[in-house]
Order: sequence, then C-alpha cells, then structure tokens
Amino acid sequence: MPVMNGYEATRRIREEEIRHGVCTPIIALTANSAEEGLQEAVEAGMDLHLTKQIPKPKIAGVVLELCKQDKN
Repeated sequence: MPVMNGYEATRRIREEEIRHGVCTPIIALTANSAEEGLQEAVEAGMDLHLTKQIPKPKIAGVVLELCKQDKN
C-alpha cells in the first residue's frame, strides 16, 4: 500500500472501531512466516496471521470461522 502498511492500517481501523462500537475481522496475509511477523500482526490488532501460499479452501474455512465467531 503506498501510504501505510497493513499493520498501521489495522491500528487505525481498531481505533475507529472503539469510537463506533464495531469489530471487523482482520487477517494478515503475508510472505513473512517468521515469528516476528506473527508478533507484529498480533500487536497491531489483527485476528489471524496466514502465510502465503494458502489454498483457497483454507482461506474460505478461516473466513467462515471468523463469521461464526462474529455472530456469537
């Protein structure tokens, strides 16, 4: 992203959510599989950290699971 990275975007989204009382699931999709990438995603407020190459069925399953959690 030209203006900010996904971590900063997530931080800003989370700040706005607090103001509006909503919660948006955010999944990091990255080529960085290192532990530091996972830690940065968690610290930014992301719900999940997935490493590329991800089969489409796995992505669909993760999204469906997050949708189920959101309804509870």
